[in-house]
Amino acid sequence: MKEGNGISRRILAALAAAFMLGSIFTLGGQKLWSLWRGAPSVSPEMAAKIAELEELIDDHYLFDVDAGDAANAAASGLAGALDQYSVYRTAEEYAAFQHHNDGEMCGIGITVSQYAEDALTVLYLSEGSPAEGILEPGDEIVAVAGEKVSEVGYSQAVSLVRGAAGTDVRLTVRRKDEIFDASVTRADIVDTGIHGEMFGHIGCVKVSAFNNATPEAFNDEVNRQIEAGAEALVFDLRGNGGGLLTSVTSMLDFLLPEGDLVSKTGKDGTTTVMYTSGASCVDLPMAVIVNGSTASAAELFACDLQEFGAAVVVGTGTYGKGVMQTTYELSDGSSLTLTTDYYNPSSGHNYNGEGVTPDIEVEMTEEELEGFYLLDPARDPQLRAALEALGWTA
Repeated sequence: MKEGNGISRRILAALAAAFMLGSIFTLGGQKLWSLWRGAPSVSPEMAAKIAELEELIDDHYLFDVDAGDAANAAASGLAGALDQYSVYRTAEEYAAFQHHNDGEMCGIGITVSQYAEDALTVLYLSEGSPAEGILEPGDEIVAVAGEKVSEVGYSQAVSLVRGAAGTDVRLTVRRKDEIFDASVTRADIVDTGIHGEMFGHIGCVKVSAFNNATPEAFNDEVNRQIEAGAEALVFDLRGNGGGLLTSVTSMLDFLLPEGDLVSKTGKDGTTTVMYTSGASCVDLPMAVIVNGSTASAAELFACDLQEFGAAVVVGTGTYGKGVMQTTYELSDGSSLTLTTDYYNPSSGHNYNGEGVTPDIEVEMTEEELEGFYLLDPARDPQLRAALEALGWTA
């Protein structure tokens, strides 16, 4: 056989070593070292398929093949054959994923979405954001570093905004009828995902993430609003796709009285309580706003508050993700995230594929959806309904 035939053996060896050696079990920041003992095993189907592919590549492919790249591609393909939540990450991607879980990023401290095809809409500015005094919520970024958003798309435009700390990024901004250029200096920042507003005597906390930095910022914002005279609280989880289990359970423990918060049901059908709440709680009327993009940890947050009788849920039915993922660090610094358990709210009823049903159903028009980030009750019927459920009057 030609030298190229060693590629399949190297790929199999790389994959086997990755799955056999010491792995870190991670679930919301908790780590448990475990060693998989015994010889590596590869199914006959996988070995035969890779060998057949490798022989064709060896005989006919024009260029050289990097065994490391091929192994990463094979691992990614294997994860892709599983459910939609399982994923393989290279060492570099896994490092970025861990930074994301800590809320760490280098950028200009803005949260954006794309409503118009030609622009990124600024939703919020993080506290201490480099963009403070330059950008405002509602601004539309139509170009980054001279590249039009309409041409490069959302992901590439966001990538262009990010970069090394201390460097500048040039933005072309549309603010109502005005278009202007602005330069913002990038910095290392922590995005907590927390943004607060007050509506009379009702506090409102927008929660857009559940990372390691979120609970402290959430608790601080709730306490700040209570000190400012809040007699009730609204939590806006629309568009929140979830995050770390330790983050959401810490926040629920802060809000709720004593009781079970979440249990898990594993592959063998065994159900185990994972997190409970202590006796202390926030004893105020509450409401939670959700929509079809409220998923995973955000659904758990809404469901537990609803099941404890602590909050009324307002909006539309949620996404319906009631399964949890475990991330295993592989021997080369890469990682495999697998769906490993169902997770259940306090009642034990799993809502995977069902979602959380609001107590007060409120739909929004397309036009209203484009402006919900402004947290303006006059333009946001879901926010208005949540506030009115807590006694607010315009």
